[in-house]
Amino acid sequence: MKIISKIFIIFSVVSGLTACAAVTEILSSTSTTSDAITPDITLNEFVNKRFIAIRQDAANGGGENLDALAQLLGKEDKKAFSDLMKTNFDTIFTDIDTPSEIIVRIKSTATLKNG
Repeated sequence: MKIISKIFIIFSVVSGLTACAAVTEILSSTSTTSDAITPDITLNEFVNKRFIAIRQDAANGGGENLDALAQLLGKEDKKAFSDLMKTNFDTIFTDIDTPSEIIVRIKSTATLKNG
């Protein structure tokens, strides 16, 4: 009888751990933009994954995707960055082949503004 109880307890613990892993996997796949910005995500990955949202935020002159992009680019003044993106929207987003091309355009636009 004791062996059956031990087997049942071990089975329950293993089943619980498997369920926790499944829940963790589901939750991590439905993360929001704000918790998706981690040190291990690269600038290119972020732009490629969030391009449409970044473009919408740029057209509107602000948003969480632009804030995250500013952070990844090392821009401290998120408002100024959002203004730069809105003002230069056509220059940054017109005729691009891949989403990550906007990184070069943002950097060159910021250089021209500061230069």
